[in-house]
Amino acid sequence: MVKRVHLLTRTLAVLAVALPLMQVLPAAAEEAKGDPGTLRAAALLLRHGVISPKYALPKIPSEWPMGFKQLTAVGMRQMYEQGQALRKKYVDDLGLIGKTFKNSEVYIRASNADRALQSAQMIALGLYPLGTGPDPSIYDAKLAAAPQAGMAFTAIPVHSVALANDAVLRPWTGKAKCTKYRKYVKGLSKTETYVEQGEKYKDFLARIASVTGAGEGKSPAKMLYEVNETYEPLSAMVQHGMPLPDSISADDMMLLSDLSDWNYQYQFLGKGVGRLTGGPFVGAVISNFADVVKAKPGAARKLYIYSGHQRTIAGVEAALGLETARTQGELFRGRVPPLGSYYAFELHEPKAGEYAVQIKFSDTETGTEQVIDVPDCGAGMCPLEKFADLMSKVVPANWRQECGG
Repeated sequence: MVKRVHLLTRTLAVLAVALPLMQVLPAAAEEAKGDPGTLRAAALLLRHGVISPKYALPKIPSEWPMGFKQLTAVGMRQMYEQGQALRKKYVDDLGLIGKTFKNSEVYIRASNADRALQSAQMIALGLYPLGTGPDPSIYDAKLAAAPQAGMAFTAIPVHSVALANDAVLRPWTGKAKCTKYRKYVKGLSKTETYVEQGEKYKDFLARIASVTGAGEGKSPAKMLYEVNETYEPLSAMVQHGMPLPDSISADDMMLLSDLSDWNYQYQFLGKGVGRLTGGPFVGAVISNFADVVKAKPGAARKLYIYSGHQRTIAGVEAALGLETARTQGELFRGRVPPLGSYYAFELHEPKAGEYAVQIKFSDTETGTEQVIDVPDCGAGMCPLEKFADLMSKVVPANWRQECGG
């Protein structure tokens, strides 16, 4: 038996835990935002928007007209508005890029997964909305803009590589075959930490498994390791106004969120793991910024947008040595980044010829942006050379070789 719970009430109850505000690290309490006039480039790492689940739970059927693992209408609107916000920030307020798309200014890359590609497309449309596209009449007076006059559209390239070769945005996936990481993560359910935590919540996990059909008959530690596969379909239902069974309460959803985040935290724990799962992205950012520094004025791209996943961000956080905590909790310190949120790596030139990096986290659920200090580099901006030196410890020279496969 199911009941329809008012969407707003249920969503607020769940999102209060699932999407909390990231706390600034202690050293970043005094926001050193820097002079916008010194901004030379930015690289953004985004988590995709709201999607349909990977599959329907065995005992809780749900229908998704767009199919599974797809950006839904809710997610499309979310990422379009994200693109609009980026336009206001980087076009209107900061003047980093122009009002119309130029390949020499903007580069967009997404992981080769539908939800990330779709998110990138919607961001691009918000960044360069209808009406800002090219007018072909400059080549032929008889031609009108596509799709029609006043609605000129720009087809913006979104780059991607095969999952088997994507060390930048999906190095943690099984298809990437990073043997060293896959061995680590698959062994977690057998560790003392998972066995103890699973035993602590075994009654709860067993009850949820009996209701959903996911994980039934497995050990508590294994159910804990797979808890995200239960929570995420239920969360997707809540986000789209679908009723949950009477036997799953708002409190149950909050605890599932806690355990899900705890599980993700342990999958990306420490710089050793971060080197394999986030180091290649950090290396790409440093390479991009080096190009900006070496290029003649106006010759290098100014805005790099990477559309990825919560695991992508978790890996990068681990590589950087950032505390993933956005809240304190009984279970752990750490929350996964909200859907649509992003890290901005900004390249500034405070003085002529002197470059520095500043990292910011933008929480799209709350509309806040916070400065995140680079560990071991003091508060605010970190000199580019020092940033590159610090990160050399976590950027693998040969990722495939280090992965052992």
